[in-house]
Amino acid sequence: MKRGVVLLVLCLQYMIAYPQLYTSGIGLRAGKFNSGITFKHLFDVDNATGMQIDLYYTHIADNGYTLKGFYFRQQPFKVPIIQLPLDLIYGAGLHVGYFPLKTTGYYKIVNEDPVFYGKDVFTMGVDATVQLEYKIPVKKVPFIVSFDCTPFYEFVNRGPEFIDFGLSIRYVFR
Repeated sequence: MKRGVVLLVLCLQYMIAYPQLYTSGIGLRAGKFNSGITFKHLFDVDNATGMQIDLYYTHIADNGYTLKGFYFRQQPFKVPIIQLPLDLIYGAGLHVGYFPLKTTGYYKIVNEDPVFYGKDVFTMGVDATVQLEYKIPVKKVPFIVSFDCTPFYEFVNRGPEFIDFGLSIRYVFR
């Protein structure tokens, strides 16, 4: 019995100590407003900097499409109580959006009332991102799960929202 407990503790320690290193990942994101394909690439061996490109179908207003690009920094981060190996990711980027007119269209809020734009609205703005990422610590399961908070500001055709939350699952390449 004692040998089984010792073996279990050693296996868990190996799983927690397994490095988070990888070069690229591609997957899906489900968010409050934006859901779609997400791609992430790390520039250096220690995973300190990288870029992320996302193509989304957006649920803001009457549906549309958004392309986002981020430059970010990634740092190891441990939850003190359970020693869970996470990566803290923070960065900034740009986005462009396209909202075709369907029923009501894309709008902005003026004096707490919606003001609708015309047909085929394009948007552009800046974004920030803060993410917590967890790499599944088993060599045969090359997936990463991340939770993100992405505030944004639109310079061209401002919309009704300014922050998005999402959950991503990516397949990673070493």
